[in-house]
Amino acid sequence: YPMIHSDRPVAFWNSNNVVVDHNLFEILTNEPLLIWSCLVSSLQILFRELFGRSSLGQGALKTEGMDIRKFYVLRPEVFSAAATTAIHKGFDALSRRPVYSLANEISQPDRCALDTVLFDTLGLMKSERQMVYRAAVALVQRRLEKAESLSQKR
Repeated sequence: YPMIHSDRPVAFWNSNNVVVDHNLFEILTNEPLLIWSCLVSSLQILFRELFGRSSLGQGALKTEGMDIRKFYVLRPEVFSAAATTAIHKGFDALSRRPVYSLANEISQPDRCALDTVLFDTLGLMKSERQMVYRAAVALVQRRLEKAESLSQKR
């Protein structure tokens, strides 16, 4: 999981077991795909914006290990067999294409399908799902706009 974030919702898959440095956090679990799906979800981006540290240059957001521990991740046992299958399909789809900025990413069908699995598992209504999207995008945009406005003042 990256320490520094801009506007893309990413969590990297380390299939080659590359040694991570201080700029990445290794998250070890018995259910890596289920945890990955939570970490890249639009809901988690909302939490990342709330718990992260935003006083870095160019609007970057920093998440330390202590911040990541505050994230809400669903326990693997709450996912149905169908949800687990959908998460595997979502991983396959997302791993084959570039990840866009959050504002563009939330309209991608594969991203929406993955978010739907998590939203369904949580029992969120359609209006609540839309609020998650709007809030996450707004927080990212405000962070980046604030940084831009500060750099223009200099």
